[in-house]
Amino acid sequence: MSQRIDLATVPEWLAAQVEGCGNDVAVLGGHFAIFSAGAAATDLLDDSAATPDGAEEMLEFTRLTWRWVCDAARASTSSQFRSVVMADDIQFVRPVTRDRAVTERLAAALACDYLETVNTLPTFHLRELAARGISTSRVLRRTEQRWLFSERELRHAAVRRVRQHHTAGGGSRAGLTSSDNGNTMTVTLPEQGDYCLVHSGHTTCAGGYVELLASLYERGIRQLIAFVPMRCLSQVSLGTELAMSLFPLPGFAVTNVAVPAPGTASYVVLDHGRTVRGSPTY
Repeated sequence: MSQRIDLATVPEWLAAQVEGCGNDVAVLGGHFAIFSAGAAATDLLDDSAATPDGAEEMLEFTRLTWRWVCDAARASTSSQFRSVVMADDIQFVRPVTRDRAVTERLAAALACDYLETVNTLPTFHLRELAARGISTSRVLRRTEQRWLFSERELRHAAVRRVRQHHTAGGGSRAGLTSSDNGNTMTVTLPEQGDYCLVHSGHTTCAGGYVELLASLYERGIRQLIAFVPMRCLSQVSLGTELAMSLFPLPGFAVTNVAVPAPGTASYVVLDHGRTVRGSPTY
């Protein structure tokens, strides 16, 4: 189920959604990308230099959604929701080489270097929190050593999780099948039909989102509000449906909020993923 709300009303909508919430509610906002053509990767959020092609849209999305999250935390004094920050360390890390294998290894190394260097949050994110007097304890960290969730790592972890789930006999209600020693895994969804979730040992953006949802659920999150770029909504919605079909996530409610590129629309799309009924099973 989806609906539209005016872009200008999103701050009030978000504040109402998180008012009085406990720490089992999370908001994914300030999702950002890192950029590199082979040199050290950077987030460009505080860089006044000219931005690469395609970067400005993502930068504006990051700044807008993180400010929404910070403003909601300041306005909703009774709320204890936690924020989740994710780095797109895939799309804009583009080493200039002709060898695909070399490109992938170099891109992975550049992404890893960035995550090891920025092991809390980007300076922009920290500054916006501090400006509103919000404690960094409101950030749900990926680990004690690193706060950021990585799209690249989520995709790798998704493949492991789905393989283990199949080996353990799970996934039957979603028609999960495996072939080629687990390098190809397919799911059958009621409306979408067959979907190849793992191909040649890799998964898609939707698969990475499956892992994000499953891991947040394991961390005690029972409601997620996720701000995502409008262009990503189809993959995010698919990932939500896959997660709810593949894994027992009782009581988990997900609302994906698709934000348009600057100047393209005056509304956001709220996509309400279905909530799995029942009590949590551990």
